[in-house]
Amino acid sequence: MALTPEQISCRQQLVAMGDFNAHTLLPGEEWTRPENADVRHVLSLIPLTDIQLANRLDVDERTICKWKSGETSMVYTTWCCLCWLAGLGMPLDNIISR
Repeated sequence: MALTPEQISCRQQLVAMGDFNAHTLLPGEEWTRPENADVRHVLSLIPLTDIQLANRLDVDERTICKWKSGETSMVYTTWCCLCWLAGLGMPLDNIISR
């Protein structure tokens, strides 16, 4: 599924900030695991509280805090869900449509 103009704009703005790694938005094998700052940027775009996000993703609220602090990393599919919730599109779509 192609990105919408809004998703493209949101991605461009995020990358233009200069401290976001655009490679975290690539599909599959090309993907780079997000750093702590990347995670915090994407989480800041999601209009949910930590509790709401934890419920949506079926994880403990402490997990959200650990992602923010860099104490733990996340798997690719979770990152895809966060990107989608943040309005950045779904990186996984590029793999499915191949």
